[in-house]
Amino acid sequence: MPVTAALLPLLLSACGPDTGITRLLPDIAVAPSELDFGVVRLGDDPALVLQVVNAGQGPLGVTGITFADPQATGIEAWSVAPATLDVEAGGSAEVLVTFAPTDLADYQAALLLATTDPESPLVTVPLRGSGIEGGPDLAVDVDALDFGTVKVGGTSSRVFTVENQGDEDLVISGQSLQAGSGAFTLQSDPRGEVLAPGDSFPVLVAYAPTGTDGDSGSFTLASNDAEGDRVTVSFLGNGGGVAEYPVAVIAATTESEPGDTIILDGTGSYDPGGNEPLSWAWTLLEAPEASAAALSHPTLSAPTLHLDTAGSYTVSLQVTNTLGVPSAAAVHTVEAVPDQDVYVSLSWDTADADLDLHLLQGEEALLFQTPSDCCWCNPAPDWGVEGDPDDDPLLALEADGGGGPEAVVLADPADGAYFVRAHYFQDDGAGPTEATVRIYVHGALVDQYRRELTHNQVWDVAWVRWPEGYVIEEGADPYASDERSCQAG
Repeated sequence: MPVTAALLPLLLSACGPDTGITRLLPDIAVAPSELDFGVVRLGDDPALVLQVVNAGQGPLGVTGITFADPQATGIEAWSVAPATLDVEAGGSAEVLVTFAPTDLADYQAALLLATTDPESPLVTVPLRGSGIEGGPDLAVDVDALDFGTVKVGGTSSRVFTVENQGDEDLVISGQSLQAGSGAFTLQSDPRGEVLAPGDSFPVLVAYAPTGTDGDSGSFTLASNDAEGDRVTVSFLGNGGGVAEYPVAVIAATTESEPGDTIILDGTGSYDPGGNEPLSWAWTLLEAPEASAAALSHPTLSAPTLHLDTAGSYTVSLQVTNTLGVPSAAAVHTVEAVPDQDVYVSLSWDTADADLDLHLLQGEEALLFQTPSDCCWCNPAPDWGVEGDPDDDPLLALEADGGGGPEAVVLADPADGAYFVRAHYFQDDGAGPTEATVRIYVHGALVDQYRRELTHNQVWDVAWVRWPEGYVIEEGADPYASDERSCQAG
């Protein structure tokens, strides 16, 4: 077969000085020249790519990709794929190398490529990596606090510090438990705190003895520490106390909806020594800023709590036996999570003032215009598909004062734009008040906004675009309202 003019130079380039025209040869190159995985957390298995390039003029075969020393220590941490390659002239292919360390150690190995390149029949690629512990790492600076001698009626305080020594956020669980004597009180409670790597949280503990027998207790921290270990700090006052203390136990849901009333069941509390009946003391430690919630009958074994707005509610229970010995406080948190797609709340900081929440449908809607404005005088308009309640808004909470809250919900909005407004309807001599609006989408708080208002001012807060769920702040200055009651649109 005749040799074409275009092919002749290529063939000549592969000729030896004495043999004349010979076959075209491959020429292997790899990049990078070594693979360094750096530090890798135990349990992770990152992969790096080794590029195999054929810079020659004939096909390249990589007939075997193995490890230079298959019996080397730690070789099981490495894996490679594929086991062979065929690379055409001028082409390239990828080799995937995976590193999955199982020990806290430095790893080294070498990849060995057997090739058909006569100049480089064996190519070696060094591999390096180190195994480290990863994730959050809970640590405390002391394992015990001794308050020494404190007179009855007096108080002494000590501090221990919780630190995250890991490389991911540390979340202190609400399941962290205080036990023992109720004479010890956490003045700063780490439960629910999120500590970034390197951050710390000081836990202030107060000791206020009620008797002369001495007291002992502890606090056990639970967290998302990768090792799953719990860390306990012991408390000792006046030389220590009785071996057993009454135990407070709270049974209640951890999640509900705004507007629900939940039961807080303390009947599981007990005294190991049988010194019963117990007495109960419940406290609402924390509620959403917009909330006006209060515990019903806080001295009974099972009070109720009305979750009047979305957010987090935390209660504590301390029980006391017939000898007058109090338990450590049990703590429980319940999240009020909106079930509706859109949930908007309004609260304010002046009890005598009366503010109203409005949710308007569409860019052309006007304040107090029906049916486009859902508010106190139009609490359940028919929007979207006529007769379908799911796409209709509802004024779920209305308050005539007391700081609110008010809430409008929209279970399944039709596509479109919805505008949030706040109106200072009546001041009753209260004067200026700071209003706060919170907007939730799919149960999550998207944003909150604050603005000082005076009597009869309207605040254009934000609008929600659906179905995207975008919330856009309007940022306009408050203005006086010309309307104060619903008008037909």
